[in-house]
Amino acid sequence: MKFTLLLLASMLSFLSFAQLTERELQEVRVRDSLRNNAEKVQALRRSAILELQGEDVGQLMQKFAGVAVRSYGGLGGLKTISVRSLGSNHSSIVVDGFTLVNNQTGQINLGQLQTESLESLQLITGGQKNYLVPSSAHVSGSSLLIETFEASFSEHKHQVRFSSKIGSFGQIDNYLSYKLGKERLYFSVFGKYRIANGTYPYSFRNGTSTYSGERLNNFYQDAMGGANLGFKTKKGGVVQLAYRKELVDQELPGAVILYSQNGFQTLKTNNDRIQLSYLKHLKRWSLRAFSAYSALSMVYTDSSYLNSAGFLQSDYSNSIGQVGLNARFRLKERLYLFGGIEEQLSMLVSTVDGIDEAKRAHSFGILGFSYYNSIFTLTGQFSGQYIVEENANQKRTPLYKMNPFFQLESKEIGKKVKGQLTLFYRNSFRMPSFSELYYNSIGNANLRPEKADQISLGKTLTIRNSKTQFVNRASVYYNQVRDKIVAIPTKNLFVWSMQNVGKVAIVGFEESAEWCQTLSKNWSTCLVLNYTFQRVSDITDRHAPTFQHQIAYIPKHSGNADLTVKRKNTGLRISNFASSLRYSLNENIPANKVDGFWLTDLAVFTKLPLRNHDIRLQFTLKNTFNSSYAIVRYYVMPGRSFLISLNYAFK
Repeated sequence: MKFTLLLLASMLSFLSFAQLTERELQEVRVRDSLRNNAEKVQALRRSAILELQGEDVGQLMQKFAGVAVRSYGGLGGLKTISVRSLGSNHSSIVVDGFTLVNNQTGQINLGQLQTESLESLQLITGGQKNYLVPSSAHVSGSSLLIETFEASFSEHKHQVRFSSKIGSFGQIDNYLSYKLGKERLYFSVFGKYRIANGTYPYSFRNGTSTYSGERLNNFYQDAMGGANLGFKTKKGGVVQLAYRKELVDQELPGAVILYSQNGFQTLKTNNDRIQLSYLKHLKRWSLRAFSAYSALSMVYTDSSYLNSAGFLQSDYSNSIGQVGLNARFRLKERLYLFGGIEEQLSMLVSTVDGIDEAKRAHSFGILGFSYYNSIFTLTGQFSGQYIVEENANQKRTPLYKMNPFFQLESKEIGKKVKGQLTLFYRNSFRMPSFSELYYNSIGNANLRPEKADQISLGKTLTIRNSKTQFVNRASVYYNQVRDKIVAIPTKNLFVWSMQNVGKVAIVGFEESAEWCQTLSKNWSTCLVLNYTFQRVSDITDRHAPTFQHQIAYIPKHSGNADLTVKRKNTGLRISNFASSLRYSLNENIPANKVDGFWLTDLAVFTKLPLRNHDIRLQFTLKNTFNSSYAIVRYYVMPGRSFLISLNYAFK
């Protein structure tokens, strides 16, 4: 707390004389940074999101180079990301300018983030271009910035979006949103409901034999809704208020081991979140203050648990409060300062032995600068984290950690072909979650915090003319992680075992290319390719059996190849994703091998543009060749399936 107050005092002293440019008066949301930085980072916009028809954000993230998605099932199943082989806790998920936090599990389930309202996804591995995002996003190893339709100002008075999907395995998915827009005001409401029985056939190979069956205990349904309000004050301030509620009722399918699925567990989730922000721009300075509160409750049941009651029920109640302040100042024509503070207060109350009442106060603070001239742009950032934590049964020593970041970007050179180089160093740090520390059947109270260093060199090439758009990105990087925390599922996707791997070395290369060509007045095509190589080795002890072995569940090779061909408003998209073999444990022996796989999706779509109305129909055949695969060992994934979608927009 003392660290936070000290940093706040420093920021207020800067505000007394620092100012920001008029050009940034409308930098209310991430959209501006996305538009100005589109070629330099990996991003998906609404048109591509609609063509992919991902059921959740987790599926969309498979299209980004350097990202490994861990999926434990189909619709609604737990999905987390690992960016450049760092754990999911090194990545911040920022939705409409607010960081999502879950200190209970330490993971944000991307399988429960809807896609219907998405305007864009943007993956940041280097420096933030939007300096007003929360400080926790600045200090993380990477950031996923998400912007939605509901939380933005609009030039249209009335807007309606509706989506309906019908798919295999009993899937029904409906979404409806309405937004009222005026010159200085917007108000939006939305609702979504989806359900699926999840009973899909699968083929599972165990050694030399193959077993076919149906996925059991995989029912899923969720309902969510919310409202957003934004208005601009007469003095130039922008106030945004949002409320969101989510209800999830799901069965937890077990691992398929020796032909038995052992699925008798369920999980019910109730999440309420309210958030408020205030943005103020003057001529030469900008300030954003925000606060958020979320209340998450979970009820886990196991009807097969052997005790006197004949079942197990575990209740969890997790409350998280966030408050923060960010600012950016122009001291001179080419020199900017930025800074921020954020405080996160978490409390977990549970009926599980070992937890009782866990509390954590996590303080973030950053101070940085950005200097540019005709040759390069230099950005430096110094950040600190201070954590105080206690449990009714255990106490941990308060922890303080500094996290520096430096980035050097060359000027974009060339006329017809433009090129740019980017070099950065980042140090990041993350605490174990409450689950990893205290859960009596899961946690390891002796876990050490995980620390990471990243060095990356990247280049960007762009070609743009009246008929061709081409963007090529490539990066080589070396990361070193100390005390890496590895989570491995044991019984089902709610029960894990946790361990530290002393030291991990990560050598990686990623490349992506996007080529769009106008062939004639009516015909156009786009080709999107990406490839990732990651050698992730345990280098802790050269005498250990896992020395120089690949860390569990990280493939060495992965990639995408997507082709879209359009004639006017009708088109065909072929999407491919491939992953090499992985290992279920850190010891790379044949018994731990998880086979690689190749997936192909085919989609046919058409758009019917009417006056003020857009109607879009799409048929998607997923896993077209009915590949049998598992991303996590023994958690078999769906085979061939279909999805029919209708999207309607009025403005």
